[in-house]
Amino acid sequence: MEASNLLLGIVLGLMPLAMAALLWRQLNRQSALGRRNAILAISAGAGLAILSVHLERFFLGLTDLSLQASRSGPVAAMLTMFLFVAPLEQGLKVLAVWPLYRTRALDGSRLGMLYAACAGAGFSAVVTFDYVAWAPHLNLLVALRAALGAPAHLFFAGVWGFALGGGRGGRGRWFSVAFLVSMLLHGLYEHIVFGRGPAILVAILPLALVMVVTGWVALRDSGLVPSSHYSLLHNLEPPSIDSVRRALTRKNRPLMPHWIALSGLVTVGLMLSLLAAAVYVGHRVGIDFAMANESDWRSTGPLVLLGVAVLSSFPFAGFLVARATAATSVLEPALGAGLAIAGIVMLLIMAAPIAVVFALAGAPVAFGLACGGAWLGLTR
Repeated sequence: MEASNLLLGIVLGLMPLAMAALLWRQLNRQSALGRRNAILAISAGAGLAILSVHLERFFLGLTDLSLQASRSGPVAAMLTMFLFVAPLEQGLKVLAVWPLYRTRALDGSRLGMLYAACAGAGFSAVVTFDYVAWAPHLNLLVALRAALGAPAHLFFAGVWGFALGGGRGGRGRWFSVAFLVSMLLHGLYEHIVFGRGPAILVAILPLALVMVVTGWVALRDSGLVPSSHYSLLHNLEPPSIDSVRRALTRKNRPLMPHWIALSGLVTVGLMLSLLAAAVYVGHRVGIDFAMANESDWRSTGPLVLLGVAVLSSFPFAGFLVARATAATSVLEPALGAGLAIAGIVMLLIMAAPIAVVFALAGAPVAFGLACGGAWLGLTR
């Protein structure tokens, strides 16, 4: 272990702990909280992270698998992440918080989110330090991967922690859904950050946007951060979690399958049109789309251009379908967008495997954009 690796590992390992301390301080301003439970969650998360590191090394050594696509192949790397590493890491974080849940210390969504994020911070500090300290070749890419990976442990733990403390119970369906979504998205995030080439790192931008917006909305709805007092920014603020839930309800009418099919077809049509336009513009300005290689930083430009074109189709499609059908709910446009996303992923699996990661990473943003476009087109 080199001294430079050790020093950088300590610095980056302290970053998630500082984030948890800021979250605790913000919550402590509204209601006096003892440090004991937060420290217990951090300590439990750190201790279980040590167990996770050793279990992962034992399993990967035993099976001769790798989390890096360049070594074991993209499919094997993704399966290893989703079937072993992601469930193990997220499950151990739940285990770190479970004693607090059992003793009813998670009194409300805010405390659930806080203590889960603390457990994620302790977990992140250990795995980040381990990744950097034992890196065979310390360089800018290693530091970038570690810095990008550290905050995700706090966010995705906070998602299921929000549901766990929300009064529905750890065995309730909302916690189960939150845990499953967190596990899958965090697994995808880690696969992109640590398992793929440098050019693919740009694919985490949609997931990072989801993390920032969702985290801010959760903190705002919990009263931990104030809403904007400026009229322009206030109009641009995302709706609350309860508003989103109400918009996705059927509002005392049956589900319209033909609207869902129409939304999916409109989304795919707009996507193909904008994709063709992006390719045309790219060729006009001299972009070579044939050099898409995840190990080459120069691939970032073409991939970003195509990704922006694809994502742009979703809000337009959602708005057009909501207007054309005089919808009063975003449910049908949202399901149509989900249908289009599923079709794209299946097509890319057969035609262009390198693009599957981009499609999966952009799916949450695409779904949100479709809902946002439909929201603007609703009949009120």
